[in-house]
Amino acid sequence: MTINRICRIALAIGLICHIGRVSAQDNATDLAKQDQNPFTRFSKLMVEENAQIGFGPDKDVLNYLRVQPMVPFELNEDWSLITRSVIPIVHLPFPQETDGLSDVSFQVLLTPNRTGQFLWGVGPTLVTPTATEKMLGSGKWAAGPIVGGLYINGPWVFSTIASNVWSFAGDESRRDVNTMSLRPTINYNLPNGWYLTSSPSIIAVWGEKQANRWLVPVGGGVGKVFSLGDQLMSTSLESYYHAVSPTIGPDWQLRFQVTLLFPK
Repeated sequence: MTINRICRIALAIGLICHIGRVSAQDNATDLAKQDQNPFTRFSKLMVEENAQIGFGPDKDVLNYLRVQPMVPFELNEDWSLITRSVIPIVHLPFPQETDGLSDVSFQVLLTPNRTGQFLWGVGPTLVTPTATEKMLGSGKWAAGPIVGGLYINGPWVFSTIASNVWSFAGDESRRDVNTMSLRPTINYNLPNGWYLTSSPSIIAVWGEKQANRWLVPVGGGVGKVFSLGDQLMSTSLESYYHAVSPTIGPDWQLRFQVTLLFPK
């Protein structure tokens, strides 16, 4: 997906924001905070378009389209399971132009059924070798722990999700997997469902040399909760500069998200 296409989508979503509105300002702000909560108790379907710009020797665009359904399950009065799948569709421009499905991951977080300023969750994550092309995946089964925390203070919502996976099966000719993922998020909620956000995806591939080990983005963007007919939605547009990046890039990224919300 080209940058022009992403911008056109962002403009279209911006126009949609004027078509439908959550009925009351307080409801919109509250719904935005729930959407920002990784342990929220309603189902969501997020589609994230992530253009990684400046990748490879020709400074091409490495593109990830991630489909992420999240479904909660209440175990009893005290505990719930939050389940999320990450289904990535990739355009890889280098070393050979390739498109297809990458490795799909599944995450489960056990979290207490309570409200308050601080919430937490812990559980396992599993990565499956579902890539349709060899260059788009690791060829390995991998698993590890995932932990998360949330703190709410007035208009501020802080959260983080961290995981590390190690390979345990798969193609023996492929490299072992040992990768850490950290996604800290800071949101400042404004009236009428608008919010400012910073949610960089920090990656560390421990088996790589130091020059290629880290990806550390710095940046942020703006988002809004709104309604389109009877469907509640949120959308955000963010930009990040890669303060630390592998030798072949990318240099920065443009992220666009649309989430369908299904509150109870």
